[in-house]
Amino acid sequence: MKVIDFHCDTLSELRHGVYRGEKIDFGKNELQIDLEKLKKGDYAMQCFALFINLGDPYNPLVTALEQVDLFHDMLKQYHDDIAQVFTWDDYEKNKKAGKISALLTIEEGGCCQGNTSVLRIMHELGVRIMTLTWNYENELAYPNSVPGNAAIVYPCAADTKNGLKDKGIEFVQEMERLGILIDVSHLSDAGFWDVVKHTKKPFIASHSNARALCGHCRNLTDDMIRVIAERGGITGLNYCASFLEEGENPRSRVEFMAKHAAYIKNVGGIDILGLGSDFDGIEGDLEMYDASCLPMLERELKKQHFTENEIEKIFHGNAERVLKEVL
Repeated sequence: MKVIDFHCDTLSELRHGVYRGEKIDFGKNELQIDLEKLKKGDYAMQCFALFINLGDPYNPLVTALEQVDLFHDMLKQYHDDIAQVFTWDDYEKNKKAGKISALLTIEEGGCCQGNTSVLRIMHELGVRIMTLTWNYENELAYPNSVPGNAAIVYPCAADTKNGLKDKGIEFVQEMERLGILIDVSHLSDAGFWDVVKHTKKPFIASHSNARALCGHCRNLTDDMIRVIAERGGITGLNYCASFLEEGENPRSRVEFMAKHAAYIKNVGGIDILGLGSDFDGIEGDLEMYDASCLPMLERELKKQHFTENEIEKIFHGNAERVLKEVL
């Protein structure tokens, strides 16, 4: 079954390889995503994030552009198999040509350094989805993370006071004008509701699960799920163990993913569900350990009484609906 995945950190890992003096071949490697694994997983589209850690001693904009450069190199080397999409027509053409589509996203709006000119240039480069934050406060907004510690730590208290800054409001309105999907994964609870207040179009949580089942502050409350659904948006199921199971030694299992999918479906309806693996940004006890494993999730969803039509919506249909509207 065709797959659209809203989030991976593969470009960041390719960049880390360069800094180690190691050139990682995208065709086949030890990462969770490479071309061979995408083919085995039957991917129609992979969204590739420009991931920026503001705690690193590098210029965040340069970090993002280094990953764009690696993205272009990857596409040139494997142009017969994978191609970038800027518009919905590009996606349709890739499908007809039997190519996997590659969509650029940003994980950490701070790479724009509060400058809407940079945002517009990122759009020209093909960025069509952007989180406003990662795990650090920036010029735009505040994240849901442990104060003083950017690591993903469970449990953590959601920030219900600090949301979008004035520059963040300016950014989300410009993103809607440009056609860049606002991604509320990592954003504080207060920031989430500020996005609702200051925007009108669908927005997404590219890699977030249900907080009622797993109390991580990065997951969504029932009210958040309902609002995303009402807007016609998406939440992408995150395969990270800390977002699937509570406890000191959480596990990532397709059974847990199906439970989160069933819960989110019950709260917001089937049309809100998508996939947001977080591959190459997660590790630990992973049952579905790389992109070739997606048939495992399909089988589990069938086992949990999801219909064929519902599984198709989760795997690609809902994502296509939202992306068609934006692209």
